[in-house]
Amino acid sequence: MKKVLIASLLSAMFAAPAFAAAPGPYIALDLQNWSASNTGALGNPSVGLRIGGGYRFTENWGVEANYAQSGKSSSVFGADYKFTAFQVAATGTYPINPQFDVYAKLGVSANKFDSTPSVANNTKTSLLYGVGGQYNINQQWGVRLEYANLGDTTNFAGGNQVSASTISIGGVYSF
Repeated sequence: MKKVLIASLLSAMFAAPAFAAAPGPYIALDLQNWSASNTGALGNPSVGLRIGGGYRFTENWGVEANYAQSGKSSSVFGADYKFTAFQVAATGTYPINPQFDVYAKLGVSANKFDSTPSVANNTKTSLLYGVGGQYNINQQWGVRLEYANLGDTTNFAGGNQVSASTISIGGVYSF
């Protein structure tokens, strides 16, 4: 009897409620820190936002589409510039436990670099890949942290290819 009571107490202490995100549609809003390589005197873009949504077909597989935009930044030349990206990716999710998932994504990103006055305005489609983790508060709400590499965004005169990546934190709502 004591063994059953102790086993029941231990089970109750370590049992986790089922919070894992269920298959179905979701929306997300993330705050992003943008980073770019080969920008020279332009420097790095500022913080931006990403809004998107997706559909989880199973606990492990889904698709996601996002629109991301950096804030406006200024260069030493007096030009203002920003990056935008439209992204579509397949997602693979591995639930570590009911509260925490890790995921990876692979897809394409249509990247655009805009500057005023025009230094280089260019759109380039590149490979997108990323990894992240999601903490599930309950079955509807989650918080996620993600790194995404958006690939090449533009070519400057002289052949410099500018690549962008983001680190983001945000919320997810599953329907």
